[in-house]
Amino acid sequence: MLIKYKLLWGGLFYKKLRLLLSVIGIIIGVSSLLLMNAFGEAAKIKTLKEIETFGPEIIMVVAGSVRVHGGRAIQTEITTTLKPSDAEALRKIKDIKYLSPVFNGDGVVRYLGNTLTTIINGVNEEYLLLRKFPLLEGRNFLIDEILGYKKVTILGYKVKRELFGEKNAIGEVIRINKLPFRVIGVIGPVGIDASNVDQDDQVLIPWTVAISALYNVDYIRSIYLSVEDISQISAIKERINEILVKRHQVSEKNKDFDIVKAEDILEVKTQTTDLFSNLIKSISILALLTGSIGVTAIMTLSVNERKKEIGIRKSLGAKDKELLFQFLIESVIITITGGLIGIFIGLFSSFILLPLFKYPLVFPWFPILTSAFLTIIFGILAGIYPAYKATKIDPIVLLR
Repeated sequence: MLIKYKLLWGGLFYKKLRLLLSVIGIIIGVSSLLLMNAFGEAAKIKTLKEIETFGPEIIMVVAGSVRVHGGRAIQTEITTTLKPSDAEALRKIKDIKYLSPVFNGDGVVRYLGNTLTTIINGVNEEYLLLRKFPLLEGRNFLIDEILGYKKVTILGYKVKRELFGEKNAIGEVIRINKLPFRVIGVIGPVGIDASNVDQDDQVLIPWTVAISALYNVDYIRSIYLSVEDISQISAIKERINEILVKRHQVSEKNKDFDIVKAEDILEVKTQTTDLFSNLIKSISILALLTGSIGVTAIMTLSVNERKKEIGIRKSLGAKDKELLFQFLIESVIITITGGLIGIFIGLFSSFILLPLFKYPLVFPWFPILTSAFLTIIFGILAGIYPAYKATKIDPIVLLR
């Protein structure tokens, strides 16, 4: 038995550089498979989180033209013809749950010695409910504050942290484009939503104040709506289109507005994520297969170089199944060693790279099991041909 083990280890370490290269091939395949699977799972979790604040029940009416590309709504044309009265007209549609006019623009926000530039979103008291934004501190807008042109504000999580740090912001007065606003609330961490906008880097104010006092305009940028019954969303979209075409006196071909369903953005984003994930998985499996083919080639080369050893062993009574087992075990040891190191590297890389790219940190059980299973399978397959070839060597030919 001891002699068998010596022969096994001696065969493995006969060519150390070649052994190292074959193990590295497996490591690359396994670690990339695990890492890319982890990124794929994290992307799915991130997309589901985005859906929570940008659910499929949301419809956006945008002034101008919008094109959905890569899971992002890109405004290709901007108009000034969408009015607050349009929002009131749409509110009369049956099955509308929440509705908010929206006017957004850049603004400079100051508190004591701290200054930052961020997005200012003019909205109403239904916007937080519509977007499902959690309040970390304070309260939502009141309808009297919207209609009464009150200068109050709700801060995004990052804005609050940069302006106030750990200090309580509720009741404090900040300046937005030099106008004073009293802080009444702070939104909890949301992150980047399905529209690829960082919802933590924003300030909410009443839309009435935004268009009258802050930006001095008579129009709004968009109208956000959510529906009671998602099955009616297409019918409601058609109704919105009919009302606005009539109000704006435009034709279907020359519309000065666009209607985007959040579902369309989420669908494109999910398809893009799945396509990327599947592509990377395929490349990773191909890398693992390539590594296994490399092991097969090295083991076959090892058989050719060790013909004399194999012939002597067979002439001394070694059975075919013993030789078969030895070369099979050698290939399995190489692939499993590379697989275990690859799993460790893949895990280590996941715990570093996922947070770095702002993906949720997930412990990828499925990729680990998949990598381990494929490593064993490819290891066995990689050793079958070299082992079979070793058993077919005729010791008489070698002895001659």
